[in-house]
Amino acid sequence: MRFQSRGFHSHDSRRKSHDKITFGDALGFAIGDVYGGGSAILTGTYLSVFWTRFCGFDIGTAQSMIGAAAMLSACSAIIFGVLSERFYLFRLGRRFGRRRFFVMMVSPLVLVTLLMWIPGMPKVLYFFVYVLYVTLQQMFGVCYSSLPGEMTRDFAGRSLLSTVRMFVSGMSGVIIPFAATAILTWLGEWHAYSYQTFVTIVTVAFAIVTFTSSRLTWELTPEEAGFGEAELARRRAAKHRRGAREIMQAIGHVAAEYASTFRIATFRVHITLYLICLTLMDIFTQSFVYFVVFDLGKTAAFASMLLSFAVIAEFFKPLWGWLFVHIGPRNLYAVDYTGALIGLGLLFVSWRLEPVLPEGVWTAYVIVSAIIWFVFRSLAGTVPWLVFPFIPDVDMIVTRRNRASIFSGITTFLRFIFSGLASMGVGAFLAFSGFKPDQSGAQSSSAVNAVAFVCLGWLAIGFIIAFIVSRRFTLDQRSDLIVLHEIERLKDGGNKDDVEPHVRETVERLTGQPYERCWGGV
Repeated sequence: MRFQSRGFHSHDSRRKSHDKITFGDALGFAIGDVYGGGSAILTGTYLSVFWTRFCGFDIGTAQSMIGAAAMLSACSAIIFGVLSERFYLFRLGRRFGRRRFFVMMVSPLVLVTLLMWIPGMPKVLYFFVYVLYVTLQQMFGVCYSSLPGEMTRDFAGRSLLSTVRMFVSGMSGVIIPFAATAILTWLGEWHAYSYQTFVTIVTVAFAIVTFTSSRLTWELTPEEAGFGEAELARRRAAKHRRGAREIMQAIGHVAAEYASTFRIATFRVHITLYLICLTLMDIFTQSFVYFVVFDLGKTAAFASMLLSFAVIAEFFKPLWGWLFVHIGPRNLYAVDYTGALIGLGLLFVSWRLEPVLPEGVWTAYVIVSAIIWFVFRSLAGTVPWLVFPFIPDVDMIVTRRNRASIFSGITTFLRFIFSGLASMGVGAFLAFSGFKPDQSGAQSSSAVNAVAFVCLGWLAIGFIIAFIVSRRFTLDQRSDLIVLHEIERLKDGGNKDDVEPHVRETVERLTGQPYERCWGGV
């Protein structure tokens, strides 16, 4: 068969996609998220600090460049979402896979981004290298996040893939600050080569794990994805006949495809919670080192030491997975946001107690406060990804198609748009307050308060809003099974008029569409 070329085995892919997922399979998939989870931690925590200390940036310029780069590259998520859907039209896609090819390409390209850690270059070069960095994040995120839905349709298998992935991703977010603590303490945090040493080690690790994951995962065969010989010939012929009008129509179709995701009520609530929580995580990551250095009066190495205690949160991941199944996402969101608010409150108290408590007592208190915060911060990042594999099920009862990469594409696009806006907002707010991160001395009281308000206050407001929104989220294991059974009934030729009342109510509640409009490609 033409599709059975070296590097892509359609027979093995078809067999595995219906087998039980083993822990080894899940680990082979999850190892790639060392990059997915660690890449944002690396730049979010240390890049602004490096640029302001060693490259001549002020805080407003550094954060504005980071934000603008994220927003500029956000459109690439849309492009990769569509491209990866159709990549079997190309020889590279049929040889390496339409998802795994892009995961593999991260490996060599991420090494180029080490250039943004070299002092003395033009600012425009830093900007464009960072654009490449965040574009690679989006290319990886869109294609990698689509793999669980293709590797298996089994509920337990998908949950195992997501749970192990979240654990590995979270561990990368712990190991990077731990490495930073060791190296900055050893070499000194006011030397550029200290940062360059650990950044180089981490980036090389990113290159290794992304290549490894691309070889240990699988996806739908070309035939299973609808790319048989006849379909390939038809699409190629249509592509060669396209003129300017047809191209514009195709672009309009793509835009409509992405816009249609917001017709699904469950996705609207999910994306709102996802964007709130992940944007808050970005704000915390970008401001925490400044909070520790200028509000708590400690060092960047001490901040990295506190961040390394996030490893404790990883041991809660099995509990989160169990609670996700047994109490449902909505209740788990409530636990998450309540705990996050408590953790932020404890960190605020640690700031006010620092001048009055003995050093040893205060250090123990701030460590405990940080651990509580990290546990629920981890949960805030875990729940949306536990939910995500089931969103396409709700969409499928409406459109009759599995559009996982379309949802992944629009999610990643909006994620980086909001991340960019948050970076620019942080930089503008701190610059307006008179904050000067390139000096090691005392800041003005307004600057100190501004850092605390960004790091803790903005997050507290965001989690209160998220708590309110989360009460509208009703997707859980029971309702997902109802949707899947109804899909199977309709696939088998069942009549829509014969739908049971409780099934109709569930479908309409999750989709936000009248049942009569479902299963019709809305």
